[in-house]
Amino acid sequence: MSVDSLPQQLTGGLPIRSQRRPDRRWLTLVPLLAVLILLFVVPLCSLLVDSFRSGQGFTLDNYREQVTSPVFWRAIRRTLVIAALSTGICVVLGYCMAYALTRMPKRLRGVLMVVVLVPYFTSILIRSYAWIAILAPSGLVAEALALFGVDTAPELVFNQTGMLIGTVQILLPLALLPIYSVMSGIDRAPVRAAQSLGASPAVAHWHVYRPATSSAVMAAAALVFISTLGFYVTPALLGGPGDALIAQSILVQFSNLVDPAGAAAQAVLLLLVVLALFAVLFRYLAPSLSIEGAKATTPTARPGRRSRDGGARVLDTALDTALDVVGRLRLPILLGTWVVGAALLVTPLVVVAIWAFSDATYLTFPPEEYSTRWFADYFADERWIGSTLLSLGLASSAAVLSVVIGSFGAFGLVRGPRRPRLPIAVLVAMPLIVPPMIYGLGFFVLVAPHGMVGTQLGLILPYLVLGLPFSVSITAAALRNLDRRLENAARSLGAGSLSVLRHVLLPALRPALASGFVFSFLAAFDDVVISTFMSGPSAVTLPLRMFQDIKLEVSPRTAVVAVVLLAAGAAAVLLRFVTTWLVRTIRVALSRLGDS
Repeated sequence: MSVDSLPQQLTGGLPIRSQRRPDRRWLTLVPLLAVLILLFVVPLCSLLVDSFRSGQGFTLDNYREQVTSPVFWRAIRRTLVIAALSTGICVVLGYCMAYALTRMPKRLRGVLMVVVLVPYFTSILIRSYAWIAILAPSGLVAEALALFGVDTAPELVFNQTGMLIGTVQILLPLALLPIYSVMSGIDRAPVRAAQSLGASPAVAHWHVYRPATSSAVMAAAALVFISTLGFYVTPALLGGPGDALIAQSILVQFSNLVDPAGAAAQAVLLLLVVLALFAVLFRYLAPSLSIEGAKATTPTARPGRRSRDGGARVLDTALDTALDVVGRLRLPILLGTWVVGAALLVTPLVVVAIWAFSDATYLTFPPEEYSTRWFADYFADERWIGSTLLSLGLASSAAVLSVVIGSFGAFGLVRGPRRPRLPIAVLVAMPLIVPPMIYGLGFFVLVAPHGMVGTQLGLILPYLVLGLPFSVSITAAALRNLDRRLENAARSLGAGSLSVLRHVLLPALRPALASGFVFSFLAAFDDVVISTFMSGPSAVTLPLRMFQDIKLEVSPRTAVVAVVLLAAGAAAVLLRFVTTWLVRTIRVALSRLGDS
């Protein structure tokens, strides 16, 4: 009798099933899916239902009124024009700036990346507010033109020109960063090989380097264009009364005209446009949104020149000639784009920092006299301090919840079953794609009957949804790069699941969790649109109070808030560096003491 046949004899000849534990890692996805379905999908569905509602029940009149309204179509046309112009300018500037970054020394590249990232992490409201001081008739541009003898400055603010300038400044990092991330990983050996065969640098770049960056360019263009479709804060501050975009039109329909059903119909139409663009451009957007499982795009090969007809060869020759001309001017072009881009990114921050110390009660730049009166006014005003503390508390609470739920969801997304990964990843990315005006209106329609408007819980819940894409994507990326042999080694030594989580996973994921917290915090702290719907007399967030103050009067008070927030952020970063340096120094000292 063999040893292998003994278990079957003991069980009466029946085969023994494997004693492996069932894989329950998918359970970590349950909190994430519950939050997204209940707090994101359901509000959008309630908005859809409300768009068909009237006093007599179900109706299509809301859509009929919007489709036949010339005001609605003017807002749509204006939005598409601003989105197209902003996308073109941002992609061209971002491409040239990203390419220049890849050709610079490492230290200079780090400094210039700070120039890009600091404005990116600064409040959209603050940057848009600064452009009022720059473009106003008594602002920085007018003063600069006066030095050159131009007495009458062109009107650059409270019109579509100011709106376009502010939008480009806000969205330029969104175009630059995806393109740079792809360019920094491209092997330049094929470009050098093309040059060794006689191609000029510009011709080699066009025919060899450019196709490798085409997917990144499309992703950047799609991100900028879709983001502009739902823009509200910058057009509301820098545009004129007759320059409303579709997001402003939705809010006017809701608050001024007291037509929630009409606003819901406009929001649903805009949502359909956004989702259609997302579906068409999904293969380009997936890498930028960290959506795993999507097929990556690969540039299609162009037909060889020998197989092209005579007219095509003439066009290729003309193109190469034009590229040679551009190639001779590449250094001035790259330098000029960086000067323009850096001026767009940094000038608003410098203007805000100076304007905060103005002694005037009205808009004038540069200030005629300097003082700290507005700082004293801010710290002595209980309403402003209360709004600041409220926003800090709401953003912190939402960020903590987002990191906890997002971390469990990221674990299930990376380690769980493969089949549902793509649809779940798309659902996680949706809060970044759907304009906040649409989501804010849908959430208001859902929770207003339950008395949650004007409460802290009514603000934390949508902020939690806004932060989930950041926490999930960042933690998931860290989990994919984590060496699983460390976990297996810990388990082989007898560590349980909690010990592996505490001693292996959490230390390895600590930077990702901190990054997810920062991004989630900024997404909640910078919000104006959702707080417009969900705030009440006892719960006015700081961005909403700043927005209302700017709309009523343009004074240095908001600049003071901006300086305080920038100083607090700089202090936090400095504290982080000092703490890291101290820990490293103490460890080195202790190791030397141990060696001695």
